[in-house]
Amino acid sequence: MIQALYIFRSKTKELVYNKNFQSDEKLQMFSSFFSALQTFVTELTESSSESLNTIELGEYFVLISRISEVSSDLVVITAKEDIKEVHKIIPKIQKIILSHEELFNNWDGKPEKLEVFDLQIIQLVLSDKRGSNESTLTTDQGGILKSIWDQQGSLSEKIRKNLSTDREELNSKYLIEEIFLKKYELSKKLIEISGKLHNDELFIEYQTESKSLKDEIRDRKLRLQYYLGRLNESIKFSKFAETYSYLYSFCLKLVDFAEPPIIEKYKTYAKTFLNRKKMPKEEFKQLLKDILSIEEEINEYFSLDV
Repeated sequence: MIQALYIFRSKTKELVYNKNFQSDEKLQMFSSFFSALQTFVTELTESSSESLNTIELGEYFVLISRISEVSSDLVVITAKEDIKEVHKIIPKIQKIILSHEELFNNWDGKPEKLEVFDLQIIQLVLSDKRGSNESTLTTDQGGILKSIWDQQGSLSEKIRKNLSTDREELNSKYLIEEIFLKKYELSKKLIEISGKLHNDELFIEYQTESKSLKDEIRDRKLRLQYYLGRLNESIKFSKFAETYSYLYSFCLKLVDFAEPPIIEKYKTYAKTFLNRKKMPKEEFKQLLKDILSIEEEINEYFSLDV
């Protein structure tokens, strides 16, 4: 069956439509892999001038066909054993695209407008899904990556040496970094360098670790949001006996997630709050204001999109 489908503008090589027929879990788990694959496919269309190109990619084929009526290139990725069947489906996909010729020729750059034929494409591709072929692009990442990098050419020895040095330095920082957000950012850089080095084993290893960090960050954000909600609610309804408990629990959840000075700052709020009955009224109001501002501060600090 078709594993992935892309449509590029022939002249600008701008990606206007893409559909990966993998599970959402796989798309998230192997996002770096699919990014590398899409970059490679873009490069293929840039060097393509024929009406139809077939490029071998490990155990898969990339089929590029030009649709001159809409000035676009259709790119389909399929397993070798499915290529005959996919050749029969490509004209049907082209027919769907041509039925929206006006939309393509007057396209304003908004991808969502091309989603109008999403259902037709999905139904057509899934109707070709046969039980005998359960392979997916992620089954043999190593083979596909190796094939991509072989076709992209080798690096000069100087560039390889510099990249290897960068990777070693970053990896040293990565191994000792305890704060999740920083560790996640380092993992993304290590994935990028591993790709440039054409090292499929390291690429897959860092990609897997990056996904685990991403999941942990999302989970921790949800937990922090829970305690922030309860903390703000306790202040709103003057349930001050609960405020300290929620604030202290919130601080514990920040360990390995935020910089120590930030955690200490909020712990100081919690300790100060214990002596609230001895505090002047205005000072207590300021403390409540500071505690309520935590959510805004944290959302800004955790603005990382994961």
